[in-house]
Amino acid sequence: DYAPTEWHATPHQLVEQSDFWRVFHDCLGPLPRRTATAFTFREVDGLESDEICEMLGISANNLWVMLHRARLHLRNCLEMKWFKLAAGKGK
Repeated sequence: DYAPTEWHATPHQLVEQSDFWRVFHDCLGPLPRRTATAFTFREVDGLESDEICEMLGISANNLWVMLHRARLHLRNCLEMKWFKLAAGKGK
């Protein structure tokens, strides 16, 4: 099994770093548009699941699958394009 490496930056530190948000948006790019939108609504904008389902015309189960796929993709992408790179630069 794959064990994720420990991320040493706090969420507050990441918000302050515009480079992180550029990489984050680059990582969202390959996702299907609706999946990226659902993830952004939920995790960035803080909308409730029922609001997102209504806005996108999807079921709660469909939303769960979309969010799960987005999280897996973003975790892998950010691990490679941000956290490992940042560790190499001494961030």
